[in-house]
Amino acid sequence: MSITSDGSQRFGIQSSPVTIGAATYVAEGMNWNFTATRQDLNDSNGEPAGSTIVPGRLEVSGTLQLAASSTLTNIRGQEMTIAVDDDSVDGTYLIVDSSVAETQGDYTKLSFNGYRKIN
Repeated sequence: MSITSDGSQRFGIQSSPVTIGAATYVAEGMNWNFTATRQDLNDSNGEPAGSTIVPGRLEVSGTLQLAASSTLTNIRGQEMTIAVDDDSVDGTYLIVDSSVAETQGDYTKLSFNGYRKIN
């Protein structure tokens, strides 16, 4: 039995589904990046004394399959909720940018980037 990409068989990953507004999207793939910056420490003479890291935002990027033809395709600025029973990535994310939706038959997907909201 072969698999066809006609939208009749939804597939996803552990992070699927995700909620944006009132709509549910199937997550095809997601990548998380735990960002940080290196901070160099100098002594009173300006000589290097050490360095440390300062944690940054938790960023996410991925590809979503639209649930229906009426599902919002421009998700920039929307909030996305992820709940996969993993405290390191669960939460609400703000979507910074998204691609133009691509359609192949009944199958429509888009890519996005965002970060986890702090409060």
